[in-house]
Amino acid sequence: MERISGLSSWRRNAARTVRGSIQVGVIIASGTLIGLLSSVDSLHIKLLEMVFLVLCMLIGLYIQFKSPHVLIPYSLLIWTISPEVRRLLDWSFQSYSDTSIIMLTPYSVSLILLITTLKHFNRIDSRIRLIIKIIGVALIYGFILGFMKYGLSSVYDLLSLFVPFLVLLYVSASQFDKGIWDKWLRSFAYLAVLVGVYGIYQYLVLPPWDHFWMTTADMNSVGIPEPQKFRVFSLLNSPGPAGMFLGFALAIMIVQKKWRAFGIVGIMIVAFALLLTLVRVGWITCVIMIVAYFARSRLKSKVQLVALGVIMVLAYTFILPLLPGANQVSSRISTFESLEEDHSFNERLDFAKYIISDVISNPIGRGLGSSGLGVKLTQSSNTVAVFDNGYLNLFYSFGLPLGLAVIFLLGYLFVILFKISKTDKGYAPISFAAISAILFLLLGSNVLSGLSGYILLLIISLAFPYASTNRREL
Repeated sequence: MERISGLSSWRRNAARTVRGSIQVGVIIASGTLIGLLSSVDSLHIKLLEMVFLVLCMLIGLYIQFKSPHVLIPYSLLIWTISPEVRRLLDWSFQSYSDTSIIMLTPYSVSLILLITTLKHFNRIDSRIRLIIKIIGVALIYGFILGFMKYGLSSVYDLLSLFVPFLVLLYVSASQFDKGIWDKWLRSFAYLAVLVGVYGIYQYLVLPPWDHFWMTTADMNSVGIPEPQKFRVFSLLNSPGPAGMFLGFALAIMIVQKKWRAFGIVGIMIVAFALLLTLVRVGWITCVIMIVAYFARSRLKSKVQLVALGVIMVLAYTFILPLLPGANQVSSRISTFESLEEDHSFNERLDFAKYIISDVISNPIGRGLGSSGLGVKLTQSSNTVAVFDNGYLNLFYSFGLPLGLAVIFLLGYLFVILFKISKTDKGYAPISFAAISAILFLLLGSNVLSGLSGYILLLIISLAFPYASTNRREL
């Protein structure tokens, strides 16, 4: 009886904790929304944006309690379509603002993962707990350091880093059957095909809402706002995120047949859309993930990868020249041969030199909110909106000691996944591919935050085993 009573008491405490966390989350979200509303002129569009956010959260809560295994695909969908919904609203009202409530929607929906995570926290793998402890210390320190200087920017930055690591906790706590994991990866592939199809349509037609976005948001690096004269960004914010999104998905679709959407046709759609983004790092990431998977997978998978690689090379050689935009794609790819003459590459080098000197002169860091998209929420001039080096961004935000701690943590993850993939040939190889991609991509940007971090840490989380007695499929 004491055991039963103790278990019942624990469940009541857990339920109270979950309800309290949700209430705190609602208060924080409401305060953030009020702050945003008070800083803009167009009230009507902001009210519609708020309706979109609340509606997405209500649907997410319904899914959580009725079909929780659908929550990950649903959150990925919200991450994917939110930028385009924002563009449609801006175009409808012919009004553009650097800040939008819709920016918060993917984070708000993803925070619903806290319900299961807190309820089943005792299930979480001990290695993941260690990772979260170190990340938690860095986030708390960075937030305290940045909040007084940057306000809402630090809150947004905190969300953009916390939510991706939340999915790592959620997958370990939820312990769904591996068949659910396959559905998650396949749903990501379906979203990638959707992004690819719309990206191709966008390139050929350039819808008026996307044209409005290009002209009002000063997207000068994207190209001329005319059909077939710009770099595709599809449903996402810009070509960079679109290219990485498609690169991740293409790698997953290539390495395993069961994770594909629409077979070879789907792969070709995603690959062509990736070419139209003209994002070289998307292709490099895709290749790195495939090679890493290739190195840790079964012999049968390796043979299939080689065969598919031959098909892709033949398609690039004989089909690509016949498609619209082939000249732009070919000229962009040719810059791999002369990076020292590439303007963006040289700009990144100059930026890295500047940041290194800044980090040395300020080793305690500047705190969250000092860099990234969140700086649009503050009027501070001492911020960097576009940060072209993820490793340096860790030092810039968290200081040298905690920045090094996070980097060592990523190395620890790399070693763990390398070891797991020696015996587990199911999901560990693709998880190892994801951590390999992170270590490379941090050379260019902080991919641990936002959508890229959400996707990569979701993939990494699939490698951690759990007790067979606790498996369940909902």
